[in-house]
Amino acid sequence: MKLPRRLHSIQGSLLLHELSFVFLILITTSVAIVWAFAWQKSSEESLRLTAMNSHVQSIRGELYRQLKEVFDAAFLDDQHARDEYNFYSRRINDGLADLRLLSEPGNETEAIIQVETAYNEYRVQTRELLRSVSLSEEQKNLLDYQLEQHTFAELEHAFSGFDSLLKEKQTALAEARQRWMSQLLLLVPLPVLLALSLLLLSRRFVRNNLVRPLAAVMHGARLISKGNLHHQIESRGVDDLVRLADAINSMAEELASNRDKLVEARKQAAMGELVPLVAHNIRNPLSGIRAAAQVTLEEQPAPDVQDVLKDIIIAVDRLERWVTSLLTYLHPNKPHFTSESLQQVADNAISLIQLQLADKRMRIDKAGWQEKAFEIAIDTNLMEQTVFNLAQNAIEASPSGSVIKFVYREDEEQVELNIHDEGNGMRYDPVAEQVTDGEAKRLGCGLGIPFALKVIKQHDGELIYDSAPGRPTRVTIRLPKKRFEPQE
Repeated sequence: MKLPRRLHSIQGSLLLHELSFVFLILITTSVAIVWAFAWQKSSEESLRLTAMNSHVQSIRGELYRQLKEVFDAAFLDDQHARDEYNFYSRRINDGLADLRLLSEPGNETEAIIQVETAYNEYRVQTRELLRSVSLSEEQKNLLDYQLEQHTFAELEHAFSGFDSLLKEKQTALAEARQRWMSQLLLLVPLPVLLALSLLLLSRRFVRNNLVRPLAAVMHGARLISKGNLHHQIESRGVDDLVRLADAINSMAEELASNRDKLVEARKQAAMGELVPLVAHNIRNPLSGIRAAAQVTLEEQPAPDVQDVLKDIIIAVDRLERWVTSLLTYLHPNKPHFTSESLQQVADNAISLIQLQLADKRMRIDKAGWQEKAFEIAIDTNLMEQTVFNLAQNAIEASPSGSVIKFVYREDEEQVELNIHDEGNGMRYDPVAEQVTDGEAKRLGCGLGIPFALKVIKQHDGELIYDSAPGRPTRVTIRLPKKRFEPQE
């Protein structure tokens, strides 16, 4: 059941709790009022039936007294019998009038009409007898048979029918009272059960929408305060807690973003201090090595020596370009894109690590080189250095005699180069700089991965690390399949 929006708050929850008990009081009061009303109606009906029964018995008594006055006038020539007769007639008529007032439409009214009809016939016959001075044999016969055995019997039959009707109604009223008493035994526990139900429902609502969400917010806040800024608190419960959870999540996201920017700034600062010094110290020896190789080459040594010297000059020139690209990384300009395949870039980088592979008795296993690769817009110098750095990391992580796998793939939208090593994995994500084994977060000391990450971002690509302690690492370079378009 969906509650109104205004109840989805802490104040609304308390209001709902209070309303539940107000509702309980109303239910209990309603039951009491209904029971009191029913009991009053039953009592009034019982009094009415008792009054009607009393009037009927009184009328019957007056009727017998009136009949006695008829006999006194007919046989004993009582001079006061007619006055007494009229007195009882008035009493009987008053009693019948009271019955009509107490009766309800339907069978009660019909029974009273039957009594009145029989009584009127009785009065007609008895008045004839009272007007006669002396009774003839025929009148005596009428008094003996017609009046006593027929008319009075009809009147008695009407009274008996009315008595039966009243007894039926009294019996029905008693049964109704018994049913109400039985229902009362069932209704008495109802408020208690209703109170328990409302208490359980209210407790469940408060637990699911207030207590548990509040506990989740507190737990999430503790995790975020310990540095787990990527933890997201579930937005549930009343609106106040939902807004609080959203606010804490937004705060954590802002803190994580600011932390990443701070880490990146620290890396940039460290590299800004280190790289110029390293570049200066590398360029001087490289210049000497190239000059010596060039001079030796001009002396026309043996052909195999010439090939070695040419390789030295090519490698020195490439290292010079890499140093220049590294300095450009610190003072970024727009990358110098050319058209080249990622396969060729990888081959150029692999050619520079052959000595390291030989020292550790390792070899390169390439897959996906069977067909010509798609040429994309790429800064060859920066990307060669990126692949070289990642390959060096793989060599350092792998034991002697292992195999480094280079896997090339491409589809309609992107090209991909995977580098697989046979090492023991890493305890942290070097891209996100997030420790995965519960230790404190640390800043990576190597510059190869930050350099690779920045170069790949400049190419609108992504660098993905798939690593965990105890299993080899797979590094993925994923670049968009975008052709080089020379600018005029």
